Amino acid sequence: PLGNDIGAEIIGLDLRKPLSAAVFEEVEAALFKYAVIAIRKQDIDTTQLSDFGRRFGPLQISGRRHSKNKDSEKRIQPDSLEVNYISNVKVDGKNLGSDDAGRYWHSDLCYETRTSKATILHAIEVPVKDGVVYGATQFTDVAAAYDALPGDVKIRLAGLMAANSFRLMWNRKARQFGNRPLLSEEELSKFPPDAIHPVVRSHPVTKRKCLYVCEGYTDHILDMPEQESRDLLEFLFVHVIKDEFRYQHEWQQGDVLIWDNCAVQHKATFDYAPPLRRLMQRCTVQEIAGTH
Repeated sequence: PLGNDIGAEIIGLDLRKPLSAAVFEEVEAALFKYAVIAIRKQDIDTTQLSDFGRRFGPLQISGRRHSKNKDSEKRIQPDSLEVNYISNVKVDGKNLGSDDAGRYWHSDLCYETRTSKATILHAIEVPVKDGVVYGATQFTDVAAAYDALPGDVKIRLAGLMAANSFRLMWNRKARQFGNRPLLSEEELSKFPPDAIHPVVRSHPVTKRKCLYVCEGYTDHILDMPEQESRDLLEFLFVHVIKDEFRYQHEWQQGDVLIWDNCAVQHKATFDYAPPLRRLMQRCTVQEIAGTH
């Protein structure tokens, strides 16, 4: 274990080699138990990453890569649509990958109709200065956060549905950070429409109830007055990231980090800037249909 209830390290694996069915079952069981697992010192390429990812299930295409737009034309990405780069590195003046991913607390691809089972992120380069590693990733345990809610709030949340919007997040980031272009309504229409998901999900494996709203993408709760929806969401956004639910992953070069997108939310730490370099390759695993 690396944290309290979430976060663990698996020692002794080489992901360049095929895993037996029995070993993979142990890896997947650890993921469901600890929600965030690290496999250190992995020197793998894009194909090896995606092959490992497919052991968990079918891979998803990132919403950012669903359509060409002013931003994506400036990016250099892997040949596979199932893998993308998270990076502040530029090549010939072009962004190698997304340099502002993870600004807000979120669950990956919650803006898709088919939710994400897991994310796999591989650290090719990590930002280091004077022996200090920057760019940690923070996680919060949304099952523990639900368990800690007062009983009357749990009753209030039962059966509620919320809209999760990639389009809303795009221009919000564009206005706040200036690292991506502000898109027109026509350009935004090429991205996925808002996805409707339960405010509280039952985990498909552990069956624990998990809060499934996040400051990054959740726009509003359906069939609720606007101000009431805003107030309730703001309460949940603050509650879900309390210190007692948190784990912070301090990266090492070669880390392969896997997390359960139903059981945790995450947020990047932007405490570094060029010339410090950060380069990650990422894939996401699609949830099995009907597991809400």
